[in-house]
Amino acid sequence: MKIKFIVFIVLIAFITQGCDDQLEIAQNDNITSENLYNTPAGALAGLTGAYSRVVAVYREAIINAQYPTDWTDEGFYNRVGTQHILKNNFTAAEPILNDIWATYYEGVSATNTLLVGLENSPLDADIKQEFTAEGRFLRAFLYFDIQKAFGGIEGIPMPLEETNKQLLPRTPGIDVYKQIVSDLEFAEAFLPTAAEATPGRASKSAARGLLARAYLYMASEPYNEEGAYEKAKEWSKKVIDDSYHELNSSYADIFNQLALGNYETKETLFQVGFSFANLDSNQSSKLGSAFGIKFDDENCGTSDDLKGKGFALTYATVSLVLKYRSDPDDERGLWNTLPYYNKRDDNCQLGLINSQFMIPASKYRRYLESNTTNTSYGEHHWPVLRLSEMYLIYAEAENKLTPGSVLALNAVNSVRNRANATPITVVNDVVIQEERLLELCFEGQRKYDLVRWGILEQKVNETKSMMETLAADPTFFNEDWTTLGTFELGPNNIPVFGDVPINTSPRLNVMNASFNYYDGYNDFDLSKHYILPIPEQELGVNTNLKQTIGW
Repeated sequence: MKIKFIVFIVLIAFITQGCDDQLEIAQNDNITSENLYNTPAGALAGLTGAYSRVVAVYREAIINAQYPTDWTDEGFYNRVGTQHILKNNFTAAEPILNDIWATYYEGVSATNTLLVGLENSPLDADIKQEFTAEGRFLRAFLYFDIQKAFGGIEGIPMPLEETNKQLLPRTPGIDVYKQIVSDLEFAEAFLPTAAEATPGRASKSAARGLLARAYLYMASEPYNEEGAYEKAKEWSKKVIDDSYHELNSSYADIFNQLALGNYETKETLFQVGFSFANLDSNQSSKLGSAFGIKFDDENCGTSDDLKGKGFALTYATVSLVLKYRSDPDDERGLWNTLPYYNKRDDNCQLGLINSQFMIPASKYRRYLESNTTNTSYGEHHWPVLRLSEMYLIYAEAENKLTPGSVLALNAVNSVRNRANATPITVVNDVVIQEERLLELCFEGQRKYDLVRWGILEQKVNETKSMMETLAADPTFFNEDWTTLGTFELGPNNIPVFGDVPINTSPRLNVMNASFNYYDGYNDFDLSKHYILPIPEQELGVNTNLKQTIGW
């Protein structure tokens, strides 16, 4: 079973598209839908079907990356004149909503079909058990994604094995989380350890990490489930105490490995892998091009150290930029909010951005992808769970149970110390909330965090107000402009900045008039923009569903 994740995707492409005359191949293995789960190879093919839907729903870097960032205190979509879920101007009829919903539920159906097939399979019990564990992990993973995006307290339809083909009403949100926990507890018992698991597939550590996150959501608004903070602390501690796992000594290297298409499993507990093998954009991702640094010159070739078209569709908020700049030793600052970009016909080099209002989310570096010939798609992997998040879940839960706890403070400082950030001396809810922003920004968490803390509206208003105030401030100068030198790649592709500043003359931060930075903040409506609506098309098909209140 030690087969790399991308092989699964290629396999399922042949299986699921066999009805296409151009893709039909002679079946010499006698595998049919009736006996698919009678062999390990058939069961693996069924499992691959579920994994393939995760790849499909994440490949545009929208539901996993941009949507949970945009119009928060973390970042915002910087294009105008569009109606999209990346703005706050969309309706339940938005086509991409239905695409996302349908792809997620295709994955759910694939896992349920796998679990039913395994139940009646003649495979050895231990083989069935491991496949079942992975199937239940994937179902929990998919339901967690759907629930946090579309569910809220009203929940989502939750077909299981016996109801897989039925059109169901919404299961209350807390009950969805209880099913997620049930699936993950089973998975944790029977999945291989992180040291044993095939990179890119589920492991005990991935199940434990997702359990810790699920309990944290259950403990928070609007559920406030009794005992959930204790369980979040317990499961996060299991991951922290696993001797296999350790924080990567280099924050930057975590994301370099993702860009290179590698599986670094000491810190990254679970990631979604993509590939650009055979120039197949269907298995690749827009993460580097849509959600990374701005790189205008697509003509920079593979022989150049810096290459790969980057559209930089999301800018970091100026409040996040200034938080980082207030602690210059924090290595996460210049990694996540890099103030450099590539200008067309500028010898494939990076120059300084002239305004701190226009710094893209830069966590994902496309120039490290092995093939950037496609202007949009590449092999960039997506981080789902990291060890540093386990420290922060532990800190949040421990601080809720014992406010001001030294254990919580030490957990936060473990994360900060790795990044050479100034250690904190006091811990509380606000400190932990800010640390999650600094450590986990642009990893698909912020909007959901703000919702479960009950402060989404507050942060939207604070961010907008700060942008307006600073835009009108004639003394708000770009300190990056006169302190940073040239950008170069040093050993292990870690950026090195020249000692001599590129510029000596101060430059005022100006909000570019060609962008309307406020539209998503102005259009924000707390009654509905904390959650996505059920797609209008789905409501037409499934009359048992009711639209989310507010939509």
